[in-house]
Amino acid sequence: MPIYKQCPRCRKRLSSGTTCECIKQRHKEYDRYSRDITSDEFYHSDEWKLTRDTVLEIDHHIDVYAYMTTGELIIANTVHHIEPLKDDWTRRTDIDNLISLSNDTHSEIEAMYKKDKQGTMKMLNDMLWRYRNDIFI
Repeated sequence: MPIYKQCPRCRKRLSSGTTCECIKQRHKEYDRYSRDITSDEFYHSDEWKLTRDTVLEIDHHIDVYAYMTTGELIIANTVHHIEPLKDDWTRRTDIDNLISLSNDTHSEIEAMYKKDKQGTMKMLNDMLWRYRNDIFI
């Protein structure tokens, strides 16, 4: 018997492991109308792929935010810029500005940025430092 999930946007019932068409369409629209071309080129570069893989290795492929807040071990599948590219391009490959997260956590953090960007950035920097220096040395 298949396992189902619900699309978080349109609430359509989907088989587990699939992505809803409405989300795919949303990404296409974002790429077409909103994404910064320079950032997009960077995210498709070998420089970013190498940096991303390095950060995931440093963080042991663990969602650092979930681990530090709830103790859960969730596999990280994305790397987040604590200080966004548009705010400081020079930190785009700075390991101390990059944190491993899951997609769900990444969405949660982006929502937190809208409420209190500076506070969220400080919390993530502190959390990342504690994780990398106190936990796994």
